[in-house]
Amino acid sequence: MPLIKVATRLDPAGPSTLALAGKCSGGGLGELRRAIEKARRTQKQIVIDMSEVTLVDRPSLQFLAAQARDNVMLINCPAYIRPWIVKEESA
Repeated sequence: MPLIKVATRLDPAGPSTLALAGKCSGGGLGELRRAIEKARRTQKQIVIDMSEVTLVDRPSLQFLAAQARDNVMLINCPAYIRPWIVKEESA
């Protein structure tokens, strides 16, 4: 059972938003990866809303940083997580 929940919100006039909730661990990234791949097919900006994320492990940080480098926008990122993602983005 994945610890992270991914809810997709498609706005016809705006971005594809993937809202995350829970604990984000490397072992549970499959669902998020599939949701991003599906959103890419819409040819719209992809936004990951992290307002309900409670914990992120290193593999997840690396994955999210890679997505940010690939033009995925991370919003509502918890304050303690943002510096780690920025560090991973520049790696």
